Amino acid sequence: MFLFFSFIASVLAQYQLNTIEVTAKPGPLLQHVSSPIFHAGEEALEENSQIQDVLNKAPGVMFTQAGGVGGVGSVYLRGSESRHTIFLVDGMRLNDPSNVTRNYDTAFFLTPFFQDLLLLRGPAPVLYGGDATGGVIEMVPRRGHSPKQNVLSLSLGSFETKQGFALFDWGQGSHQGTFGITHLKTAGISRLNKKRHGATERDGAEESQVMQSSHHQWSQKVSTDLMMYGSLGQADQDGTSVDEKSDRTKNELGAFSQITRTQFDYGHWWLRTGVVSQKRNSITQSLGSEIYKGETKQVQLGSQIRFSNYELISGAQFEEEWIGSRGTNKSNDLGSIFALNRFRQDKILFELGARGEHHQRYGGFLSYESTIKHQTNEYLSFHFKTAKGYKTPSLYQLYSPPSGGSPIGNTNLNPEENFSYEVGAEWKREGLISLVAFQQDFQSLIAFTNQGYQNRGTLRVKGVEASVVSPEHSWGQVSLSQTYLDFSNYSQSPLRRPPYLTTVSWNTYVGKWMTELSARLVGGRKDTTSTGASAHLVAYETLSGSLKYSPDQKQQWSLRLGNMTNREYEDMWGYSVSPLNATLQWLGKF
Repeated sequence: MFLFFSFIASVLAQYQLNTIEVTAKPGPLLQHVSSPIFHAGEEALEENSQIQDVLNKAPGVMFTQAGGVGGVGSVYLRGSESRHTIFLVDGMRLNDPSNVTRNYDTAFFLTPFFQDLLLLRGPAPVLYGGDATGGVIEMVPRRGHSPKQNVLSLSLGSFETKQGFALFDWGQGSHQGTFGITHLKTAGISRLNKKRHGATERDGAEESQVMQSSHHQWSQKVSTDLMMYGSLGQADQDGTSVDEKSDRTKNELGAFSQITRTQFDYGHWWLRTGVVSQKRNSITQSLGSEIYKGETKQVQLGSQIRFSNYELISGAQFEEEWIGSRGTNKSNDLGSIFALNRFRQDKILFELGARGEHHQRYGGFLSYESTIKHQTNEYLSFHFKTAKGYKTPSLYQLYSPPSGGSPIGNTNLNPEENFSYEVGAEWKREGLISLVAFQQDFQSLIAFTNQGYQNRGTLRVKGVEASVVSPEHSWGQVSLSQTYLDFSNYSQSPLRRPPYLTTVSWNTYVGKWMTELSARLVGGRKDTTSTGASAHLVAYETLSGSLKYSPDQKQQWSLRLGNMTNREYEDMWGYSVSPLNATLQWLGKF
C-alpha cells in the first residue's frame, strides 16, 4: 500500500469536487444545496492575512487562538468540537494525524495565496468523510488571472509586527498559475497567561510560506491542476505557570496535490492524489524537546454525471495516515466509496447520499445525508437536511504510550457519532435574510481522563442561526449575524463554547475612501484551569475598524485597528488577552 501511494503521489492528481474556473470565482462548496455557504473573497484574504480575522465574521463560528500568530488556533462550528471540522487546501485534508485529536491547528496559517475561503456549517460526511462531522473549511488557491496581475503588499503594525507578501501570475492561454511568497514577524501581539499567571513575556512569532498553484488545459477535454504549498514557522510560548523565553514551538508543513480531469458528454471523471507532511517541535523548560510528525496520503477516483434533472457524484477514496511522536510509530489505512444523488422535480430538489468506509481497525460503517429543498420563487427557498457521520479516534488517542506512569492511549476506543438535522429558509434579492435551526446529537465522545482517553458519552447541541445583509445604500451596507446555542444531555460540561455569538459590521464608500466597523459579542462560557478546576469565562465584546484609501485601481492604503476599546478578555483556555493594536498596509497590483 505504501509503495502504491508513493508512486501515485508522484505523478497524479488532486481533485476538488466543484469545478473552479481560472478566471472566475468558485461556486458553492461541493454544490451543497442545504446550508448557505460563507464566502470570504479574495480581497478580504489579502487584506487580513490571518485566518481568525476572516472566520470571526462568519455566522455560527467560534474561532479561538491562544495568543497571536503561532498560538494554538481552533474552530468550533455550531457548538461542535474543533476536531469535528475538516480543513482543506485545494481539497487536500490538512487535519494533522500527529495532532492529539487529528484536527488542524491554524497557528501558522496565512491567507494571501487564496482566491476564496468557503465555509460549510453542518455535517458533510458523504463527500468528505469522518473529519467533517461538524463542518468544512476549504481554501481555494489562486491560479492566475486573465489578464495577468502581480500583487505586492507591505505591512507594519503594533508590537514590531512586519509582514510582506508577493503574488506573481505567469503563463497565458491554456497554462497559467500563481507563485506566492509571504513572511511575517512579530514580537507578540497577545500576551498568554497574563490574567491568571501574571506573564510578562510577549509571545513573538516568525512565519514564512510559499505556494505554487496552476491550471493546465491540455486539450478541450483533459486538464490538470497542480498545487505545492510549504510553511515554516516558530513562536514563543508560555506554560501555564512558567514565563520563560526558551519555551517555543516550531512548525513545518509541506503539501502537494494534483488532479487530472477528463470531460465527457454527460459530465467528467477525475483521478487525484496528494501528500501532506507535518512536523511540530515543542520545546519547554519542563519537558525539553518533543517532536511530533504526521503524514497523510490520499488517492481518489470519481465521476460527476448529469442527465437533465438528475446528477450523480460518486467515487472511491483510499487514505494512509502515519504518526511518529512520543515513542509512537503507527499507520492506518482507510478505504471508502461514496455516492451523492440529486434529482430536481419542478421547484423541489432532492439530495440523498451515503459513504461506506472500511477502517483498518474498526471495519465498516455507513454515513449518510439527505436534503430536500423547495425553491418557492426566484428569491425564496426552504430546506430540510439530516445527516449521520462517524469520526474514528486519532492514532495518538489509540496508541500514545503512558507518560509518568499514567495511561494515555486506549485501543478500545469507539468512533464518535453525530446525528444532526436542520431546517432553514433563505431570501436573497438585493440583500440577504437567512434563518437556520439545527440540532446535533453526539454519541461516544472521546475525552481525556486520569485513565487516558475514554468514550465518555453524549452531547446535544440545539441552535438557531440568523443572518441579515442589507442592500447597498448611499450610507453603506450593514451585515448582522446571530447564533444561539443550547447544550444539554451531556455527560460532562462542554467547554469554551459560548451560548451566543453576535457579529455586526458596517461599511461605506465615499469617493476613494472606504470605512468599516465591526463588532463581535461572545457569551459567557465554562472552561477549566491548568489544575483541572472549573472556571467561568465572562461575556465580552470587541470592536475593530479599518480605513482604506485607493488613489487609483493599482494601489491601496489601509489602516486597521483591532480591539479599539482595549477590552481585556479571556479567550481560548481562558488565558489569552489581546490589547489594542494597529496595522498599516500598502497593497499594489501591477
